[in-house]
Amino acid sequence: MKLYIYTIIAALLVVLGCSSADVTKENSTETEAQSEVETKEQLLAQDHFISGAIFDLKGQYPSAILEYQEALSYDNQAGIHYALGKDYLIINKLSLALKYARNAVKMSPDDVEYNFFLGNIYKIAQQPDSAAIVFNKVIALDSLYYQAYYGLGQVYEAQKPLKALEVYEKLLKLTGPEWSVLVKVADLNERMGNVDNTIKTVEELLALNPSNLRLKKLLIESYLKTKKTKEALALIDDTLLMFPDDLSLIEYKGNAFVIEKRWKEAAEEYKKLIRSNRIPFDSKKRIAAGFVTEAAKDSAIIPIAKNVLYEIEKDSTDWQINAYLGEIASTEKNDSLAIEYFKAATIDAPWNAQLWNRLGILLFEAQEYEMAVEEMKKAVRQFPDDFVDNLILGLALSQQKDIDGAERALEHAVKLNPNDLTALNAYAFTLNQQKRNDAAIIYLEKVLYLDSTNIQALGTLGMIYDSMDDFRKSDSLYERALTIDSANALIANNYAYSLSERGVKLERALELAEFAVEKEPKNSSYLDTKGWVYYKLGDYSKAEEFIKKAIDLDNNNAVLFDHLADVFSKQNKTEKAKEYWQKALDIDPTMTEVQKKLNKS
Repeated sequence: MKLYIYTIIAALLVVLGCSSADVTKENSTETEAQSEVETKEQLLAQDHFISGAIFDLKGQYPSAILEYQEALSYDNQAGIHYALGKDYLIINKLSLALKYARNAVKMSPDDVEYNFFLGNIYKIAQQPDSAAIVFNKVIALDSLYYQAYYGLGQVYEAQKPLKALEVYEKLLKLTGPEWSVLVKVADLNERMGNVDNTIKTVEELLALNPSNLRLKKLLIESYLKTKKTKEALALIDDTLLMFPDDLSLIEYKGNAFVIEKRWKEAAEEYKKLIRSNRIPFDSKKRIAAGFVTEAAKDSAIIPIAKNVLYEIEKDSTDWQINAYLGEIASTEKNDSLAIEYFKAATIDAPWNAQLWNRLGILLFEAQEYEMAVEEMKKAVRQFPDDFVDNLILGLALSQQKDIDGAERALEHAVKLNPNDLTALNAYAFTLNQQKRNDAAIIYLEKVLYLDSTNIQALGTLGMIYDSMDDFRKSDSLYERALTIDSANALIANNYAYSLSERGVKLERALELAEFAVEKEPKNSSYLDTKGWVYYKLGDYSKAEEFIKKAIDLDNNNAVLFDHLADVFSKQNKTEKAKEYWQKALDIDPTMTEVQKKLNKS
């Protein structure tokens, strides 16, 4: 740096000292006076330029710029424009750097340094065409100016890779095996699918310099890129004999085993990296992430991935490691362990919304509704406008029969994501439970507008119109749903029960009820529907059979006991009927119709 600036100063002194024309004896006194003034201005320019150079040495670039500008006001020299351009580039004033670089080249069009500097500014300013023109000019001026070749190659890389490769190959002929250029050549060949060319070049270079570790690594990388794992492993093992602690070589070996899908051997190599204090923890986590990703694709890799994670966990407990272990536990269908890991992760990283989302989903899918409510309330306090947290909270509250709480959470979820079908369906169902059927219908209609084949919306809407005694609409919706999904047991059951309650199309009702029970023979509601259809058909023995099966599965359902009592009543088993009506009232004292039956009996 010092030598370069002093060279500039020396050059400027020569320029400044020789800028006046020779004075002939015939010059007038006036010309001599003018020349004296010019010499004084050149001296002043020289003083300011030297001051500017000193400020540059100290890194005080704004002060240097002021001095160079003063120098320029006394003597308009290309070197001063060049110095100004360099300092403006240093302080990121690109437009001013470009202005002064152009001035310098305009005043000294064949100066190689000035032209190269201008080309670099064009490159930085992302004006590749202009940069290429200037770099080519520099090469024309000085065919051994290596930096111009390198700059030209960089300019061509993005849009003209073949030209870039041609430039870099010329540069290699001039400089010999230059590492940075070889890397560029390798990258370009890879982009164009010519990695074999890179391999050939590096193999030839290694024959000349077999101990060059950098060349060996470049060749290993090229082998791995072309899936030549046998050649890569052979070279890695050979190189490891000389450099057994080289971590990049160990990583290459792990990569080679990964390419060959030899996961166990790959894990052993990566564990060497994990045990090293020289590897950043984030890099160790990336290794873990790779194994977790593969384990999600192939369950056979799960034990290997766990082993890698446990190795990392020995040194540090980290929320990401807990999350990875949680995902693996989830893949293994070990819900309780997955939940445990994700709870630990949320404790370590409460700021990570995705962890809360994952925990909530796991809890809901595991039917841990009470814990889901507890954890999602924490999540919503942390992230009040997180859609997933509000949705899971609403769904879990609904399962806990907290209808008002569910309505508030689901309403907010719908506001956050107004086109999410799950949220719209859940919110509409909750509104229905609150007897707000008009509002529920609006949201269900929106679901069907977004997805006309949505079975859940069709079923819920059919159920609502059924409760409103609008049977034309309810029957139409049930039939439409079954046309879309003829194997839907829930729709079949609800439609059958609606028909049986009205005492219409009972043969169709029985067909639907039998289908639902066939699909889910342990569903107490479906068994009750089938029994109730038989009741309406007057087959009381079959009605008794199926309703009793329903009660065996669910002995805390007042409707089932009411239905069985009705069956006994039709069979003139009055005492039995009274007994079961009383059981229904014991479960649900609000059933006034049952009380009337009991009183009448």
